[in-house]
Formats: sequence, C-alpha cells, structure tokens
Amino acid sequence: MTKVEMFNKIANMVEDAEVKAFCEKEIALLSKRSASKNSKKRAETEARAEKLYNALVEMDRPVTFKELKELCSDEEVKTYSPQRMSALVRFLGEKVNKEYINKDAYFSVA
Repeated sequence: MTKVEMFNKIANMVEDAEVKAFCEKEIALLSKRSASKNSKKRAETEARAEKLYNALVEMDRPVTFKELKELCSDEEVKTYSPQRMSALVRFLGEKVNKEYINKDAYFSVA
C-alpha cells in the first residue's frame, strides 16, 4: 500500500476535519513531488530518444545497435548501452522500425 492510498484510507475513516485536511495536504504534497520527479526524468528521456532518432535518420539503411555506435556522429549516442538504446526505441514507439535478420535486430526510421 502506498502513502497516498494510506492517507486516502485514513481520510475516509475519520470524522475529524483537521485530520482530513492533514491527509489531503499530504496527498497533495506526495502528488506534487512525484509529478516533478517524473517530468524531469521524462524530459531527459525525451532528449536522449530524440538524439537516438536523429542518429537513426543519419543512417541510410537498417542498422544494429553495434553498427549505430560505430557509425554515429553524435558522441553521446556512442556512450549508450544496448539496454538504454532498446528502452529508447520502445519509448519512440512507432517512429522506429525493428526487424530481425538472422537473429539480429535491425533498426530504421519508420
């Protein structure tokens, strides 16, 4: 059970207005903190995904992550691990095509 769920449960169980107000205040604080943390991480992820997308646009053919790291002109993209690249491809969704050739994953711009 999360803190927000717990404060909601307490607020619904008690009759005291002061306790309800306290619970509502805590829920608002938790929501605000969570939203600001998520928006910062999301902005970082979007920036990284855009760099990866631009690197894929540079390529004139489908490439593997290994080939992308070797041929890419963006130094930051060269530092990405295969796990990070895979997560960013999932984040990009329909913008990137993924195909398997001889058990190797090849990526290109949709």
